[in-house]
Amino acid sequence: MTKSGCSCSFLAIGTLVLTLMVVSRVEARASQQIECGDRVEMGTPFKICVVISADQIAAARGDIANVLSEIKQMNTWMSDWLSDSELSKINQAAGKEPVKVSRPLLEILTETLAVARDSDGALDPTFNVMRGLYNFRKGEEREPTDAEIKERLALIDWQSVVLDDVKATVFLKKAGMRLGLGAVGQSYAADRAVEMLKQRGYKGGYVDGSGDTVFWGKKPDGALWTTAVRDPMHPDKVLLRIYATDVAITTCGDDEQFFMKDGRRVHHVIDPKTGRPALKSRQITVIAKRGFDADAWDTAAFVMGPKAAKPLLEKKGFRAVMVDADGKLTLTRGLQKEETKWGEGYVLK
Repeated sequence: MTKSGCSCSFLAIGTLVLTLMVVSRVEARASQQIECGDRVEMGTPFKICVVISADQIAAARGDIANVLSEIKQMNTWMSDWLSDSELSKINQAAGKEPVKVSRPLLEILTETLAVARDSDGALDPTFNVMRGLYNFRKGEEREPTDAEIKERLALIDWQSVVLDDVKATVFLKKAGMRLGLGAVGQSYAADRAVEMLKQRGYKGGYVDGSGDTVFWGKKPDGALWTTAVRDPMHPDKVLLRIYATDVAITTCGDDEQFFMKDGRRVHHVIDPKTGRPALKSRQITVIAKRGFDADAWDTAAFVMGPKAAKPLLEKKGFRAVMVDADGKLTLTRGLQKEETKWGEGYVLK
C-alpha cells in the first residue's frame, strides 16, 4: 500500500501537497493481520489501520467506523467552513466580544498560539484572513495584488488572540480577524484517533489524515512501520526511507498546489509576514511523538527555512528532513543512515 499527503496549507483544510509515502506492505504472521477503513472527513481522506487477530475483524471494523465518526464530530467545532461551528462563531464575533468555547478547542488554540510564539509567527492561525485571495485551481489561477495583501496583512496577528482559560473564552481583538486550524486540525484529529484505538486495546496500527500519519506498535510481522519521503525536486524518486514506531511523520511541500507566473512558482505555503509564498524551502518533513507537533512545525519550519529552523527543531527534540529552495538536503540531529534487514534507511525507535 502506498499513501501520500501533506498538511501544511493555511488556506483551507483539505488543500494538500503529496509528499509522504507510507509503505505498509507486510507478510503477516498467521495469527495477525491488518484491518483498514477509510472515509473522507474534515475535507480530506482519513485512513485507519489496526493490527488484529483473525477473530477481531468484525470488532475492528466497528471500532474504525466509530473513530471515523468521532473525527467527523471534531470537525463540527474546529472547522471554519461550517458557519455554526465554534471556530466560526469566534470569527463572527471578531472585534465585538469573547466567545465561550469547549475545552478541546481552547486546548488546540492554546497549543497553536504557543507554536506561533516560538516560531516568531512563522505559523500564525490568524492567517486565515487571507482565504480567497489565492486560487490554485487549474484554469482559474489567481495571485492577489499588493493592495489586496496589504489590506489584510494588518489582521494577521496571533498576539491579538485572547484566550481566557478560566472562563473558557476566545476573543479576536480586531474586527475582520479570522482564525483557521488548517495547518494542525487533521493531525490533532489523528492524535485523538490513535488515543481512542489504544484505549480499545489495539497494540499497533496507524492513522493517516492524507499524509499526517501517526504510528504505534509494529506491523503483524514485527517490523517497524516504513515511510518513504519523496524527493521534491524529482517527485518520482524517493529521497530516503524512515523506519519507526510510536511517532508521527508529516510533510509540508510546495510541489503540488502551485502555478507558474512570470517564471515564478506561486505556491500555497504562504509567509504570514508577507502574504506571499515562502521562499526558503521546497519541502520539510518533521518527525515527533505527536501529530500536532509534527504538523505545526513542518509548516513553521517551511516558512523559516532549514537554516533557521534546524536549531529550533533540535532544541525541541524533533527530527526533520529538510530541502531548501536550492534543493540542498539538511537533516537534524538524531537521523543516521543504517543498513537494516528491511533495507537502507533511517531507524527511529
